[in-house]
Amino acid sequence: MKIPENLTRQSYRLIRDEILRGQLDKQRHLTEGFFAARYAISKSPIREALNVLESEGLIKIEPRRGVSVRRFSIQDIAEIYELREVLEALVVRKAELAPKLLERMRQAVRVAEAYRGKGDKLAYLREDAAFHAALTQACGNGRLRRALKNMRDQILILRRQTFELSSGTSVKQHYEILAALENGDREQAARLMAQHVHDVRTRLINHLREHEKRSAAGKARPGVKRLGAHAARHLASANV
Repeated sequence: MKIPENLTRQSYRLIRDEILRGQLDKQRHLTEGFFAARYAISKSPIREALNVLESEGLIKIEPRRGVSVRRFSIQDIAEIYELREVLEALVVRKAELAPKLLERMRQAVRVAEAYRGKGDKLAYLREDAAFHAALTQACGNGRLRRALKNMRDQILILRRQTFELSSGTSVKQHYEILAALENGDREQAARLMAQHVHDVRTRLINHLREHEKRSAAGKARPGVKRLGAHAARHLASANV
């Protein structure tokens, strides 16, 4: 039996949005049954949606264990952004620029800026991605489009975690890239795009390394506290 496409797409959007909001981060080994009950949708479209999400690198499906949100190492992040830096600049050089494309990009920046002001993280990320996606869609290289789409899907999770790190500068950099394109200076736009992606990569990796240091320090701290409590009991028993 063929599954209605709208149910699969609906399941895909529901699960994807929860991933981007971080609502599934702490849950392990989710099942088709879990999502079917959650959304009141049968398991078949859920299964198809999960397969698409796995192909995009957002989740991991393990036989007899279920589904979990994909985790990225700092090395993963460095590699994804390093490749994206090169490919996004190439897209700027290859895209077929037209007034409608530039207007779509300008609208995406304006709306993203408005959502940033409201603190609506998910909506901001969608418009931020729409700016890059508009350029990518205007590129005639199908393989390049697919490669960037796969990477962009994966880093959406990371962008949710780093919204506060880069959103303030991303809007400004998007306006600068757009201005260079409107002035017909593709090389300047390509340089700005590469710098934009590089800046986000640097901030993200620095943030994650700092987070690792804090986590390591937090794990060491309980032992210090236990020692302090033991010392306090010893001093109390000695009536000091």
